Amino acid sequence: MTGFIPPYPHRPSKELGPLDTLKAVRRDLLSIWPEQSFSHKFSSTKILNRWIFIASSPETVKHVLVTQNSKYEKKSLLMRKALEPLLGNGLFISDGDIWHKHRAIETPLFGPKQVAKYADIMIKTTEERVREWSAIPAGATLDVLPQMGQLTAEIICLSLFGKHLGAKQATQIMQSFADYQAAIEQMDIATFFALPNWIPGLKLGKAHKSAKRIHDIVDNAIAKAANSANDHTLMGRLLSQLDDSGSGSMTAVQIRNELIVLFMAGHDPTANTLAWAWYLISQCPEVEQRLHQEVDSVLASRSAIFADYEKLVYTRAIIDETLRLYPPFPLLAREAIEEDQIGKRGIPKGSVMIVAPWLLHRHKLYWDKPDHFIPERFLPDAPVKPDKFVYIPYSAGPRVCLAKFFGSVEATLCLAILARHFRLTLPKGERVSHECRLTLRPKNNLPMQIVPR
Repeated sequence: MTGFIPPYPHRPSKELGPLDTLKAVRRDLLSIWPEQSFSHKFSSTKILNRWIFIASSPETVKHVLVTQNSKYEKKSLLMRKALEPLLGNGLFISDGDIWHKHRAIETPLFGPKQVAKYADIMIKTTEERVREWSAIPAGATLDVLPQMGQLTAEIICLSLFGKHLGAKQATQIMQSFADYQAAIEQMDIATFFALPNWIPGLKLGKAHKSAKRIHDIVDNAIAKAANSANDHTLMGRLLSQLDDSGSGSMTAVQIRNELIVLFMAGHDPTANTLAWAWYLISQCPEVEQRLHQEVDSVLASRSAIFADYEKLVYTRAIIDETLRLYPPFPLLAREAIEEDQIGKRGIPKGSVMIVAPWLLHRHKLYWDKPDHFIPERFLPDAPVKPDKFVYIPYSAGPRVCLAKFFGSVEATLCLAILARHFRLTLPKGERVSHECRLTLRPKNNLPMQIVPR
């Protein structure tokens, strides 16, 4: 068990007032939470005319995400404004009948048997990364976040599009996603709080251009695939639902939107998780040693297979603990579409309800040594199991991430394959910090030195 406490944002000594909250949140979504927030079960604040509620206990999280989910199904105004130009009414931000219809279509695409088929892509793509890294001189510095971003983007592109998207188009779509994210992260974050329209809001000129490039690339891939026999790619499976007459399952535009949602879900969160995992491992020799013992024992000198996922128990625990400390989406914000009551508190219609993995995962009432990196807490024989409504890196309830299992398999196999061949060490004097607007990732691309094993 390690005694390592990775860096986390400064915590104010007391609750911030409305104006100070807005100033802080422009810099960083995680800099607004004072120490006492990590002990609260349910709290609230009012900014201008908008009530903001924070659910921070198993009971309140279950209420919002499961028991009364229909009252909090609508994503926050920030998410809708930021992502609609790219995703349309895709699964990530849609609600109501469209969400239920598309969720029912897409859920079967991510069962264990289906993910097992995509594991071959994960393994082969990671082994290609091993060959590329083997040509790099020992001690050379890599930017780990872009490296993991390229790896996960290649995996999801091949899983979604197969050969219908060439290498050039795949590179273009990855760059356009990066441009889009950079554009929306320049938004006035006050939109997060659903504040009045007279407050300056989101400017999306550059984002619209990036979204148009992505739409064109995916539309072309769909057109090519629609004129050929459907294959076993995720796009092929969705195309089996194609009906542009309006009376069938999904139109071509809806399929395009869902493919983009799946790219987003299968790319950035896993890349961030892998990058954080490499950093955490580098700071804990005992964790690194146990990881190496496991991957050497399970994989030996052969190529990985899907069945290894279940055997890589400690590797999975590292991924799970990384997701606890650095959840890709640290704040989940919903809008109350009708009045509600939690305990004795009335929740007005139009309020913003926040379920914050960032707070839950480091909550002092529910975790021992909440700021420490301790993968052992996720081992099968751990004496205390995390409550399923306190550990929610993929959300919970009906809107739990569709690609949850896909992402877990991907992160585990990628880390195991690379760790069998390499160590990554932090350059002397390098300080690691985070940046968080919509997603939480290492700042400055996380430069680390590569050391062959």
